Amino acid sequence: MQAVILAAGKGARLRPLTHEIPKPLINIGGKTLLEHALSALPDSIDEIFIVVNHLREQIIDALGAQWQNIPIRYVIQEPLSGTAGATLLLREHLHGSFLVINSDDLYLKEDLERLISYPRSILVSESETYLEAGAQIKQDRFTGLGPGNFAVCGAYVIGPEFFEVEPVEIFVSSHREYGLPQTLAHLVDKIHITTIKATSWRQVGTYEELETVRQQP
Repeated sequence: MQAVILAAGKGARLRPLTHEIPKPLINIGGKTLLEHALSALPDSIDEIFIVVNHLREQIIDALGAQWQNIPIRYVIQEPLSGTAGATLLLREHLHGSFLVINSDDLYLKEDLERLISYPRSILVSESETYLEAGAQIKQDRFTGLGPGNFAVCGAYVIGPEFFEVEPVEIFVSSHREYGLPQTLAHLVDKIHITTIKATSWRQVGTYEELETVRQQP
């Protein structure tokens, strides 16, 4: 199975730290964020694509051409166009079901193993706060995005049908890009996307979140 790791962002909320080091190479507990993501990949992954942009030479130099004998291929996202935009760059390289994850979220390998046990799936986590764009769930099925308490964790199993629909445009801090979960929401009437509830999921988007995960075991 192929895996895509999204690692192109500039990490704006972690500046000035990310002026000098790309966010995926921030160290937590002796390993970089990207190494944590790679370590969480299921055992059946046999090819890895990493989408890069900001300070990409550092990422490529740090990891090289393989991870534990699994080949790594790098794809440059220029300009930055969001998570769906990044995935669309790999249209000609991805076959069958494939896994997509963020490089700046901490996942459990066991959760990703459960995720890939379904043909199409999305990882979600119950939130303590009310979300404007949470995952909508009916029984175990992802039915779209809307107000609720389930956060989308940025980990998905998708397939060729993703490339057959127009990516959905969103605005992030007035910047226009294309969202992966928003695009998936346009496919829910055609395919069954199973929701998997994460047993552990931690984001590292801000200094506060970074300090929190560094203090946890």
